[in-house]
Amino acid sequence: MAALKAPKQEYSKLAVEGGTDDHVPLTQRASARTNATALPLRRTVDEGADNDDGDDAYDDDIDGGMFFLQRRRTGVLFMGAVGVMSALFLLIVFLVVRRNQIKTALDSSNGIVNGGAWNGVFPDDVVAMMDAAVDPCDDFYQFACGKWVDENEIPPEKTSVYASFTAVQDRNEAVLRDILAENWPFLGELHSSCMNMSAINATGIAPLKASLTALSRVKTKHELFTLAGQLAATGPDFLTGLAIAADAKDATKYVLYASQSGLTLPDPEYYLDASKFNDTENEFRKFVSTMFTLSGWSKTSAQTNEERIVAFERKLATLFVPKEELRDPVSTYNLVKLTDAQRQYPLLFAAYFNGTGIEAKAKAQTLSTIVVETPRYFEAAEKLVAEADLETLRTVMTYQYIQHFAATLSEPFVDAVFTLFKKKLSGQQQHAPRWKVCLRQVTSYFPNLIGKYYFLKQFDLRSEVAANELVQQIEAAMQKRLTKLPWLDAATRDAATKKLHLVTNLIGHSTKQEKFPFVLSDTELATNMQILAQYQFDKIVGKLGTTVDRTEWYMTAADVNAYYSPSTNQIVFPAGILQPPFFSSKNHAARNFGAIGSIIGHELTHGFDSQGRYYDGDGNLVSWWTNETEKEFASRAKCLVDQYDSFQVTSAFDATRVLGNINGNFTLSENIADNGGVKLSYNAFLKYLTTAQRTPAGDAPVPSDTDAVHIDDTLSLVNAQKLFFLSFAQAFCSKTRDEAMVRRLNTDPHSPETWRVNAVMMNSDDFAAAFQCPVRSNMNPEKKCKLW
Repeated sequence: MAALKAPKQEYSKLAVEGGTDDHVPLTQRASARTNATALPLRRTVDEGADNDDGDDAYDDDIDGGMFFLQRRRTGVLFMGAVGVMSALFLLIVFLVVRRNQIKTALDSSNGIVNGGAWNGVFPDDVVAMMDAAVDPCDDFYQFACGKWVDENEIPPEKTSVYASFTAVQDRNEAVLRDILAENWPFLGELHSSCMNMSAINATGIAPLKASLTALSRVKTKHELFTLAGQLAATGPDFLTGLAIAADAKDATKYVLYASQSGLTLPDPEYYLDASKFNDTENEFRKFVSTMFTLSGWSKTSAQTNEERIVAFERKLATLFVPKEELRDPVSTYNLVKLTDAQRQYPLLFAAYFNGTGIEAKAKAQTLSTIVVETPRYFEAAEKLVAEADLETLRTVMTYQYIQHFAATLSEPFVDAVFTLFKKKLSGQQQHAPRWKVCLRQVTSYFPNLIGKYYFLKQFDLRSEVAANELVQQIEAAMQKRLTKLPWLDAATRDAATKKLHLVTNLIGHSTKQEKFPFVLSDTELATNMQILAQYQFDKIVGKLGTTVDRTEWYMTAADVNAYYSPSTNQIVFPAGILQPPFFSSKNHAARNFGAIGSIIGHELTHGFDSQGRYYDGDGNLVSWWTNETEKEFASRAKCLVDQYDSFQVTSAFDATRVLGNINGNFTLSENIADNGGVKLSYNAFLKYLTTAQRTPAGDAPVPSDTDAVHIDDTLSLVNAQKLFFLSFAQAFCSKTRDEAMVRRLNTDPHSPETWRVNAVMMNSDDFAAAFQCPVRSNMNPEKKCKLW
C-alpha cells in the first residue's frame, strides 16, 4: 500500500536519492523527511529507477520514496562467528599496507608530486582516474576524478554513472541475475511473470477494470474517499500518505503516521517555479492524457481529464509543506487522538482511513493515536477537496490509480512512464533492460530471501569480522573527538558519549527467516502483484500493537549502500558495499579508511547531525542538549548552511551552464555527515598508522614521516595521507545528466558529488596539511566550517 510508505527519513543512507518508485511519485519523497521508517504496504515494478544507474551512490539517507521501515539491531550478526573469527583479525590485511603494490616516490619541495610523477606512487587504477594537470589545492575533485570523467560516458539506459558504485552494482546485479536463473521458489515465479511481456501485453488494462468501474460509480465524496482507502491497500496513496513506523518518542512501539501526498512531478517546485513548470508542462499533460486513452477513454474525454488533473495538482502543490521543514523531526511529530484527526479531516483521514481497514486488521486492541507530520497540509487540503466537485476528485483518483500501476502494464504504458519520468525529468535516453526492471521487482518484494542467496555466493566471512573491527576503530575516533571538542559542555558531552556507546551495527545480510503463505504464478504478473501487495499490507499493519523489531533490515545484502537509523541508533552495512574498491583485504590501509572508512564515519556522524542529535541512545526523540551547547551547534550548522548555499552546480557537459545552487538547509544533515565522516575516518587512520608502526602484522609497516627514503614496497606517510583523501574523493567520481542533476537539486538531501568532495576538503585542515595547500587557495580558505 502506498499508504504505508516512509513517513519520515528514519534512516540515512549512503547514496543520492533516486527512489524505486519514480513512476509512482504520488508522495513527496521521504528524502524531504526526517525518517524513512515506514513499513511499505506495496511495491511496484520500476521501469528504470534512478538507483540502477548509481544515482543512489553514497546516499546515507534512505529517505526518498524508498519503501523501508527503519531498523535496528541490539547485537552484531553472527555473534558466534565473530567470536570464532576474531582471532583471525590480525591475519586480515585490509588495514595493513600491501607489499609490492605501491612504490615510494619523493615528494616535491612543496609537498605535491606533479604530473607523471604520480605514476608508481599510487596504484595504477587510482592514477588512471586523476587529472594530474590540475592543482589539487585548486579543485580536488577534478584532480582526483578529472580523467575518469573525461573518458567515461553515461550509458543511454542510465541517468548517471559512478566509477565505484556503478561498477560494484553491476557486478552485484550479475550475481543476482545468476541467482534468478536458478529459478528458486517465489523468486523464479515472480521473475518469470515479470519477464513475460507477451502475456502482460495481452492482459492490457484488464487487471484494473474492476477498480476503475467502482470509481466511476461512487455517488458522494465520502464514498469516493472510502473507496480510495480500500484501493490503497494494494494501490497508491491518493492524497493521504499513511505509514507505520517506530514511535519517535517511544521507539519500542509502532505508531501510525500521516503525511502529504498526491503530486505526479518529483517536487512542488516543479509546479511552483514557472520556468520548471513551463519546461515540463507539455510532457506532463501528454502523460496524463495518455494514461486515460490507453485505459479506454476517448481523446476528448482524456483531454478534459488532463485539464482537471493538472489544475488540481497545481493547487495541491501550493499546500505542500516545504521539504526543508519535513526534515525537522521535532516539528513533524504531532501526536493527536485518532478521533480528533477524524473530526478535523473528515474526507482526507476519516473516510480514507476507515476504507483502509487498518484499525480492524491491527493487532493493537485500541488504535487511539496518530502522528500527523503535516497538519498544515491536511487543513488546507481538506478545504480544497471540500470545495472541489465530485467529478474532479473522481478524475484525480482514477488517474492516480492508473498511473500507480502503469509501469506494470503493457508496453505502451511503460513507454509513457519512461518518456515523462526517465527521459524528460532525468534525461535517460533508452529503457533499462527488462531483466534489470524485473530484478529490482524481485529484490523489492523478497529482499531478505534473495539477499541470503547473494550472501552465500559473494561474501567472505572474514570481511564481516574486519568490517566490525573497522567500525570499532572509527567509533573510538568519535569517542576521542567528543572529549576534545571545546564547544561541548560536560553534560552534553556525557550524553553524546552515552549515545555513542549504545550504537549497534548490522553487517552482511539479514538472518531472519520468513514463510510465505501463498503461491505465485510464473505467467500472470498482475495476479502476483495483487497477492504480494496484500500480503505486504497485512504483514505491516499487523505490526501495530507489537514491539518494534530491532533486528530487521531495510536493505538487501546486495545493495551497494549503507544506512543509519536514528530510532534504533544503528548502522547497517550490507555485504554489497563491502567490495572492492571500497573495501578489500588487498587494499592499502589508506584506501580502505578513505573509502569504506569515510562511509562508516558518515553513518556514525548521522547520529549527531541536525536530525540525529534530537534522538537519544535508545532512539527516542528527547532533548539531551543544554541551551548553551545547542546554540553552539546551531552556530556551526549555520556556517555550513551558508557555505553550501553559495555553491553553484554546473553541467557535467558544459561548465558554463549553471544548473542551480545547493540548498544548504535541505542538505544540512548530509553535509554534516560528509564532513564529520571524513574527519573521523582520517583520525582512525592516523591512529592505525601509529599502531602499525609499533606492532607490524606480517606485512611491511608504514614508516614514519622522519624516514627520508623508503624501500620500494612501502609508502611514505605523507603519500599515504594523500592516498586517503584520493580514495575518499574517487568514491564520488561520477557523471550525471543535466535533467537528473536538476531533479536532484530539488529532491535529494545530498550535495552533488563535486561539492561532496571539494566542500569537505575546504573545511579540512588535515587535507590542507597533507597537500600543503596555501592559505586562501580554493581548497584551503581562511574560513572553515567545523562541527564534529
